[in-house]
Formats: sequence, C-alpha cells, structure tokens
Amino acid sequence: MAADEPYILLLSLDGAGAPFRQGIDAEDLRLSFGSQHNRKNHILDTLIEKQWGAAVARNPRTFDGSKFRLDGITWVEGGCAVELRLGLTSYKEYMGTNRLEDAQFLQLRRDGEESHGDACAHLSNALGCEALLLTSDRQVVLLRRSAAVGTHGGLYNGPSGHPEPGSAGLPKDGVAALGATVGGEEVDVVRRELFKSVLDEISAETSVPHDSLTQPKLIGCMADVRGKPDVLFFVQTTLDAAAVRECYDRGAEEGWESDRLTFVPEADLASCALPMTAVTRAAIACFLEMTRASGDS
Repeated sequence: MAADEPYILLLSLDGAGAPFRQGIDAEDLRLSFGSQHNRKNHILDTLIEKQWGAAVARNPRTFDGSKFRLDGITWVEGGCAVELRLGLTSYKEYMGTNRLEDAQFLQLRRDGEESHGDACAHLSNALGCEALLLTSDRQVVLLRRSAAVGTHGGLYNGPSGHPEPGSAGLPKDGVAALGATVGGEEVDVVRRELFKSVLDEISAETSVPHDSLTQPKLIGCMADVRGKPDVLFFVQTTLDAAAVRECYDRGAEEGWESDRLTFVPEADLASCALPMTAVTRAAIACFLEMTRASGDS
C-alpha cells in the first residue's frame, strides 16, 4: 500500500458535544455486542482458505485469531456519547474478504449492498487500534514498519494492533459461539479491552511502561480503502522523547514489527512529510481536530 492511500473518517471529534471535544472516555461508549453484528456468509467464502494459505506462505509469522468486527460507529445523544456496534470475526476472514483481489472484493461489496443494504455485510472489517502517543516534551512517537510485517512495510505509524477478544475472556471459537445481543458484565469487559488494548500495544512495541501512560481518549475511527477499520486513541506518557528512545533501544516484545523509532514535534505534525500509513494520517487528522477544538473553547 502506498503512503498516499486514501481513507475515510467514520467518526471524529467534529461531531462531539462540548464536553467531549477532548476525546471520549470508556464510560461514554455505548456498546452493542452480539452475533447480529457478525458478517454475512457469501459464496466467495470458499476462497478464504486459499487466500489464507497464500498469506501464510508469504509471511510465516502470520497467524489466525479471533478479532472484533466493526458493524458501525456513530455519535448519539447530540454528540454526548458514541454508539459502537461490534461482532466477531477472525484474521483469516479478514485476509479472505477485505484483502481479496479487486474484482472479488468489489463483488462482495455489490452483493452486500444488493442483499442487505450494506456494502460491508460480507466483509470481515476486523477492528484495529492505533495510538497517537505524545511525550512529556510534546513529541509524537512514530515507528517505521519493518519488512517482517504483513502489510505497509517501510511506512511510519503509531503503536497499533487489535483489541483481542481472547483478552476479554471470549472463547477462541467466538465467531461460532457468540449469541445474540450480549449484555451486562461481558459488554463491560469488551469495552475495557478496547481501551486497554492500545496501552498494551504501546508497551509491546516501544517498551514504554504502562504506569507512565495516561488513560486513552478515543478521538476517532477510520477505514482504509479495503474497509479495514481502526479506532484511534490519544495517549500521553510522562516520559520525554529521550526516555522513550531508551525504552525502545532496550528491546520491545514486538520490536520486530519496526526497524526505526522517530519523533515529530507536535507543532510540525500538520506539515510532516514522512511516508505514513493511512491509519496514522487519520489519527493525526483527528488529533489536530482535537487541538483546534481546544483552542476554540
């Protein structure tokens, strides 16, 4: 994928009510979770195993796992809460639907629109997460993706990954086991995992400790040209850039995913010319919207 890959914002702080223009906390997220938000089967599902085999052959580090599926996200209550609709999918389904050849991918979208009124109905849309991480001396932390990762090698992004259903206590065969709308404690655990996952990714990719990180603020949600969605978070660390580099240089659990750490001054973000992933450009756009809202208030 190229550094100028387009994206769309599914949610930004532009639609936020006044109390939420600095980001959304976990308790302000209205979560609907259940099998009604899973993707719909399609005749082209016979290609999933073939597509998956090819992906593993290209990159033996690739592994399957249960993922949350984004069915929708929107502002509600006049911009005073965010409604998030989640089902379950898998990384294999993502590779076998969202990452199909163009003609097959477009067929899934056409058939989804015609049969269900939703172009994404047959797509995995596995939900990722990304952090815009700001140091105490106002530097934004970026990592250059290594050649060992499955996509976007050579482009810069923030610490990123996926919220994990397994970390929320859901079974590994969750796609098949998930029932209709889930409520109560199970929904609360999923909500906590969405926000905790981005802190886990920061620590795993940079070795910056959890206790130096603020609670994440949800500042947006985006989708790339293949419909792959990511929730976007703003996180600050009490460490300065030099201390973050020391952490990174000591070696991170998922350090193989990147081959370079760099910093961009907050004041230079809007004009930064580094080649970046679509999700990172979207996170920066949402962060800049947040800072503009702060200046206007």
